Amino acid sequence: MAAPRTPSNSTPYSAELQTFLITKFDPLLAIVRELNDRLQNSEKERYRLERRTQRLESQILALIETVEKGKPLEKVGFDDDDSFNVARDAIKPEEALVAPWLFSCQTGTPTSALQVLLEFTPDTTEELDVKLWKREEDMWIMFLEELPDAFAVHKPESLQLLDLRRAARRALLELCRGEALFILRNVPGKAEAASCPTAITLVAILAAALSEAWTRVEAAEPAALGRVALVLEVLATMRSAPAEK
Repeated sequence: MAAPRTPSNSTPYSAELQTFLITKFDPLLAIVRELNDRLQNSEKERYRLERRTQRLESQILALIETVEKGKPLEKVGFDDDDSFNVARDAIKPEEALVAPWLFSCQTGTPTSALQVLLEFTPDTTEELDVKLWKREEDMWIMFLEELPDAFAVHKPESLQLLDLRRAARRALLELCRGEALFILRNVPGKAEAASCPTAITLVAILAAALSEAWTRVEAAEPAALGRVALVLEVLATMRSAPAEK
């Protein structure tokens, strides 16, 4: 009920209501505004990540198509900063990836051959079987379990997706400061991609997370940036190999 106007009370509201408005309502309104701003920012970030995932999916499909045409992974050279250059025959020039650490190879390429070509050692190599991934949790659990011994990041006690993502982000940051070769086996080929959208999406999510970690370390600690390579072994349709010239 409105309070009567008096010389000491120039508003039509009671002292209790005025106190509530000042001490409770205004702070609550500020919190609501802040939460609304955070929600809008989260939506923008979700949209940005969706767009990045879509671009990575397109790039991965381009890699798959290149590999299925019979172009092998060649030895990669290094520039003065020891950063990777994408192998010329691994990616079409018009679809070259920004990521200098992303490669593809044909089915059955020996791990030892990839280690020699990219100059990594067995103790810095991690192999992951994409066909075992049914959901994002499976991917991160396997990723954390198979980390090279040189990295002390392990999977969390809780296997909730958010906890797994946090642990994976920490691990990727450490990996980008060191040396690591990731080989993803059994990535669906172009013919299988339509029937295996989950696998393609999960590969894109892993590539996006590695890209994010690489960019963060490169921006904040360029001197600490290490060497990382992600190699996709694409399941190609069997065909006659082109003759070498």
